[in-house]
Amino acid sequence: MNKTRVAASIIGIFAGLGGGVFHGIGEVLQGSVAPNGMMIQAWPAMQATAGEPAMTIVPNFLLTGILAIILGIIVTVWAAAFLERKNGGLVLILLSIIMLLFGGGIIPPIFGVLAGIIGTRIKPD
Repeated sequence: MNKTRVAASIIGIFAGLGGGVFHGIGEVLQGSVAPNGMMIQAWPAMQATAGEPAMTIVPNFLLTGILAIILGIIVTVWAAAFLERKNGGLVLILLSIIMLLFGGGIIPPIFGVLAGIIGTRIKPD
């Protein structure tokens, strides 16, 4: 198996699960409440530490969380199964940026973009 693909897939899976799914659950648990702005805390109980910052263009925590979870699953599946396809890395970059805008955290989408960049370098075996 191609080492570049394995590395990109692992990083992409981390981005999807750690970003979309983990952040999304915290946002869903906050309920159907409007956030104070574009920058939010996915898990407000963790604010005493570094917190779990995210951003959203959707003015509702519940909807943001649902979208983040769906996008996190899509990013995870794409990174695991479809990264080797033509333009697979570019699609992962696009999905990660969309996840960023819909509550998937700040750092995990950066890892998704990194995985996509690595994915563009996959050479066939």
